[in-house]
Amino acid sequence: MYFILSKVMWFLLKPSMVMFLGMTVGFILVLTRFRRAGLMLFGVSILTLWAVTVIPIGEMMIRDLEERFPKQTELPEKIGGIIVLGGSINPVISRERGQIAVDSSMERLLFFAMLGDTRPGVPLVFTGGAGSLFAQDAKEGHYFKDLADLLNLDMSRVIVEAESRNTMENVVFSRKLVTVEADRPWVMITSARHMPRAVGLFRKQGWPVIPYPVDYITLPTRGWTLSLENLGGQSMLDAAVHEFLGMAVAYVLGRSDSLYPAP
Repeated sequence: MYFILSKVMWFLLKPSMVMFLGMTVGFILVLTRFRRAGLMLFGVSILTLWAVTVIPIGEMMIRDLEERFPKQTELPEKIGGIIVLGGSINPVISRERGQIAVDSSMERLLFFAMLGDTRPGVPLVFTGGAGSLFAQDAKEGHYFKDLADLLNLDMSRVIVEAESRNTMENVVFSRKLVTVEADRPWVMITSARHMPRAVGLFRKQGWPVIPYPVDYITLPTRGWTLSLENLGGQSMLDAAVHEFLGMAVAYVLGRSDSLYPAP
């Protein structure tokens, strides 16, 4: 129930969807006797759209998320394993095309393969099922082997968890497959903007991790430079709000001990 509710609520609360609905409803009202209210709603929606397009609000929010945990330059010798969170493979296109299809977060898997090569003695975990509400039979984990073959990654070392539908389930389901020891933290790989939320969930489950952020989409410093990156600005705002809203929900539900996890 939580999974379905979260998907529906996010569909309705996503900033780009709110602006789209505002313009649509405003336009419809203009054609009725509520013309004045329609013009106001349409105007506010258009102005908001321009604001998030010109002012890099989403980019600044993403940068704050990405800078929350520092980039790793050297790992300790003693680690329990390496885990990478799904979100890089498009299982629906992979299934329909009969060929592995990846999304923009491919860096997660590249660094997973690279670190796996440098630590031949530790277990590796890929966790990723189906995050889509309507295609639950197409799971990332089912296509991971195809990608591992391309990366020359030894699949005999990899534990694949393919039932999770979100980050919380990534943690809970994977924990049942491995041994977690307090003095052997796992290296956890995910996108830098996703790292604070993921760390909060891992910590709450008693799974010590070394955050290994990858897949950066902002520069380390930029300031308040105006932008005309229309769709890019909206998508960054959507992604940032998704992360902050996810951390707030996790905190309220007791799935994380921190509203904004930090190192």
